[in-house]
Amino acid sequence: MKTARWIASALAALASPQAPGVTAYEALKDARDLICEFNRAGAAASRSRDPDMLMVIENIEATREAARIVSSRSVGAKPVRVYATGTGVHFVQDLSESVIVTTVLACDQWRVNKDGKALCRRFAAVNAWHFDQSVHRNPDRAFLRLPGTSYAGFCEPWNLD
Repeated sequence: MKTARWIASALAALASPQAPGVTAYEALKDARDLICEFNRAGAAASRSRDPDMLMVIENIEATREAARIVSSRSVGAKPVRVYATGTGVHFVQDLSESVIVTTVLACDQWRVNKDGKALCRRFAAVNAWHFDQSVHRNPDRAFLRLPGTSYAGFCEPWNLD
């Protein structure tokens, strides 16, 4: 039952409105660095208000298909590959035969800065650790097959101004 609610919330985030003409990846490039908070989804969902995992995604740039992630689950910054697709933006970290994938979905909160530009304040996000190496060829298909034990949460820009 909790898995169904998690899937429904992820799909709702995908359907949330974007600012006119702004893709999730363009909104992320404006943010450049994100701070994320995740809680377990699915059958083992956490009942605590404290996050199960914190993460910082650094150096999201238009000219590179790579970034770095610092997670409360590991030590130090780790390099990730970046794949912008119709589902969202997938940050993929190779870890031996497995992958840790953080997918930043559509923006669910916007604000207008002092120059009148719409900036995303909050993105829905999902994090999963799995063995599906096809994520490098087709990230959306791998995302749709995520296990119910993934983490669901949100990411916010470190600095919008």
